[in-house]
Amino acid sequence: MTLAAAERKRRLSDRTKVIGLVSSGHFLAHFYVIVLPPLFPLLQREFGVSYSALGLLLTVSSVTTGLVQVPVGFLVDRFGPRLLLLTGLGCMSAAVILSGLTSSYSALLAMMLLLGGGNSVFHPADYSILSARVEHTVLGRAFSLHTFSGHLGWAIAPTIMITLTALWGWRPALVAVGLCGLLVLGAILLFGRVLETGSSSGGSGGQPDPSMKAEKDAGGNHRNIRLLFTAPMLLLFCYMIMASVAAIGLNSFTVVALVDLYDTSLDSANLVLTVFLSCSAGGVLLGGLIADRTKRHDLVIVAGFCIAAAALVLVGSSWLPILAVSASIALAGLMNGAIRPSRDIMVRAAAPAGSVGKVFGFVTSGMNVGGAIAPLLFGWILDQGQTPWIFYAAAGAMLLALLAALLARPKAI
Repeated sequence: MTLAAAERKRRLSDRTKVIGLVSSGHFLAHFYVIVLPPLFPLLQREFGVSYSALGLLLTVSSVTTGLVQVPVGFLVDRFGPRLLLLTGLGCMSAAVILSGLTSSYSALLAMMLLLGGGNSVFHPADYSILSARVEHTVLGRAFSLHTFSGHLGWAIAPTIMITLTALWGWRPALVAVGLCGLLVLGAILLFGRVLETGSSSGGSGGQPDPSMKAEKDAGGNHRNIRLLFTAPMLLLFCYMIMASVAAIGLNSFTVVALVDLYDTSLDSANLVLTVFLSCSAGGVLLGGLIADRTKRHDLVIVAGFCIAAAALVLVGSSWLPILAVSASIALAGLMNGAIRPSRDIMVRAAAPAGSVGKVFGFVTSGMNVGGAIAPLLFGWILDQGQTPWIFYAAAGAMLLALLAALLARPKAI
């Protein structure tokens, strides 16, 4: 084997480890975020609390993630993403294990604070590692696998938790899935060399970035804070809010809207939602292939959002047959997933060297804002008896996200 061939083999091995480790952590982060909802009926009886109190557990976790994520982005750029990734995964695993051992609701609430804090690490740390350690020619596919792993964690968590609870009870189930996080933590410690990015997350190939020297003084910190309030960063933040409003609104209210608009059965409406989520996950993988074959990521976003919005408007019209409704929602899901790798590359392109962590930490916190807005907005629409506007509002949010992306796009992507 020639030296060149050996080097290519080594790079491929390192890239596989990087994507595998980062995606495994991201899978568990999404899994852990919704590990409690399938257990709510059991927790309600165990602790004698209302469902509103149980809902507060999720709110506390989400709000904590949103508040902590931006400061964590600064820490990622200062100290490196690997250390923060280990800390975040360790906190989430500990929170889930201790949730299975706790004897009071107040202790469970404290565990959700710990869980939310740990979850704040993954977007800034993961994107920093992938940006520095994966070649730009395959970065779209790396981003798509990372995003897909999160979708997979969401998708299988309820089934896994219900199955384990039926076998062992809810406490051992939580402890068991929490211990899985320690296994991934061990893998990161064992193979963590490939995750090192030097003193900065913004360079390529793990080489230290000279700009980090400036970040160590007060002037550098002030410049970094001002960076987050520049027009491109604020527009990308708004993009994440609007895209999240559309996605979470559809995830949460498609079923009730279809039952009302098309007088379909609950089972059929849930099947359509499953098709939407499955096509969205598949679209993420397709979008990774597209992102690596084009430099016009803005056009990918234009095409994806326009097609998805048009499909949703057709569904909202309420005159389609149910098979056409399923096809339209499947198309909207496919397009909504396909844009995400291009979205991530646009955010990375907008991040100055040495600032990938803080930029992704700030921009993706818009997802938390959108997650807070969507249930209130779409719930209000239903309360007004304007069911078609579930789909019209989602389409409008997509078009607003598209506008923000076009205004924020860098000159060269």
